[in-house]
Parts: sequence; C-alpha cells; structure tokens
Amino acid sequence: MSRSGDRTSTFDPSHSDNLLHGLNLLWRKQLFCDVTLTAQGQQFHCHKAVLASCSQYFRSLFSSGGGSGGHPHALGLGPGAQDGLGGPPKEPPPPQPQEEPGTPSSSPEDKLLASPRAINNLVLQGCSSIGLRLVLEYLYTANVTLSLDTVEEVLSVSKILHIPQVTKLCVQFLNDQISVQNYKQVCKIAALHGLEETKKLANKYLVEDVLLLNFEEMRALLDSLPPPVESELALFQMSVLWLEHDRETRMQYAPDLMKRLRFALIPAPELVERVQSVDFMRTDPVCQKLLLDAMNYHLMPFRQHCRQSLASR
Repeated sequence: MSRSGDRTSTFDPSHSDNLLHGLNLLWRKQLFCDVTLTAQGQQFHCHKAVLASCSQYFRSLFSSGGGSGGHPHALGLGPGAQDGLGGPPKEPPPPQPQEEPGTPSSSPEDKLLASPRAINNLVLQGCSSIGLRLVLEYLYTANVTLSLDTVEEVLSVSKILHIPQVTKLCVQFLNDQISVQNYKQVCKIAALHGLEETKKLANKYLVEDVLLLNFEEMRALLDSLPPPVESELALFQMSVLWLEHDRETRMQYAPDLMKRLRFALIPAPELVERVQSVDFMRTDPVCQKLLLDAMNYHLMPFRQHCRQSLASR
C-alpha cells in the first residue's frame, strides 16, 4: 500500500491469478473468442489479446491488420532463429495469413482501417496441432505439460511463434530429464534446435555410457554411421577416455581402435595440440604412422586427391 496526499494505492497480489483464471474459463467455454488458429486441420478458438500479449509474432501480425491478398504463409524457423534464450528475437516481417474459405477479402477501406476481419482465421503452416495445443494451454494457464514425446513439437511451435518463455521451459525440461536411457534422443533434439548447453549435458551421459562398453561394442560404436558425436576429434577423445578408464586391460586395443578413426579430417593444429600430445600416439608404431599420414595429408594440400584413404574420406 502506498499513500500520496489523500490518495491510497493498494496492490492486490491475487488479481493476476484471478485474471488468468478468468481468461482460461472464457477460453474453455469458447466465449468472446475473436480468432481461429488452424494447425494440421485442427481448429483452436482464441483471443487476440492473449496471443498478442505473449507472442511477438502475433503482436506484429495483429498490429499490421493482416496484410492483403490472402496468400498462404508458411511459418518456419528463419535463418537467424536460435534457441530463444539469447535476447529478444528479431521482429518478423508482417506475415500474410492464409484465409480459410468463406473469409471475406479485404477491401481498400479495410486496409486503411486495419480491420481485424482479414485475420479472424489463420492457418499456421509448419506448426503441429499437438504442439500448438500445449502452447495455448500455457498461455491460458501458465502451465505446460511436457514429455519426451511432445517436447520437440512444443519447442518448435514456441520458436516459430516467438514465445521465449515456453522455449525456456522446454530447455529446462530437457536438461532435467537427461538420463543414460534417453541421452541420445535429447542430444538429437538439442542439435536440431541449437541448444548447446543441453547438448553438452547429454554428451556427458554419452561418455559415461561409453566407458562401460566392452572392446567389441566400442569398436562397433566407432564404425557406426552416423557417428555418435559431431567431429572426428570428439570421437578420438572419446576413444582415449575409454582406453584410459582401464588402461592396464584396454591399452592393447589402442592400435585397432585408432585405425577406425579418420585423422585426416582433424585440422592440423588440433592434430598437434590434442592428438600428438597423447602418449600412445607417439609411442605405438601403428598409431605413430596414422598420425604421420594425417600430418602429411595436411602438409601437401595439392596432393590430397592422390592420398585419399579410409582415414580421409
């Protein structure tokens, strides 16, 4: 409570909850809805004010009056889209919604008045119906129900519609859910959406899982396509960790495992700093030769086409 002269300002902390509860009740009963969103053929009746208050995309769209022409507009991740955590997204150009059959086309007077009639019905191409339903549930309740089966759809919709709060909840869910059983699935989702921190957390579980493999399983992992990690250097480092985990028993397998790596794909500076510095790469004759061949490959770029081998393809 604050006083100014004979005036008193009183804050009611329950008002925001009551307001959200009231909006949710209106949405559930389909009262006063003024826009219909369609995703994968499923319709969702909503309130423009709620959508615009939470989504930069809808705020820009409704402010523009919906444009003209009624041409379909396919929503998707733009070339500069990130994970929604690094600051406000760039404001998208006013999109052209796809009008459903029966929606009146805009007249010149409509354009001057920016009438909302032209954007009463929106077809959101590129959004899944499941993802959109769960995002709308968040907008009207502040809760979103996530699972590993649905989080990618929710994440995609939140990024397309520029709702960073939902993106953050999805990232937090993924980070909290990573386990030995699902780290591969989480890593795939993280790589697809550029979630670097989540990918690092998932890779830790990959390393822990790899350390428990026997020699035959480790060899099969190195031969697998696509490889379990994003670079040949990471594959080498993972192999070193496996060997060092039980050095006395496993070091005999070093030559066999190193033959399965493509050292020529590792940049020359990394070969010197990160590969040559490993002791068995300097002392074991087979590993020595693999390293030397890779160095020669980089030292003679004009003859690389003559030196193609399994280690460089």
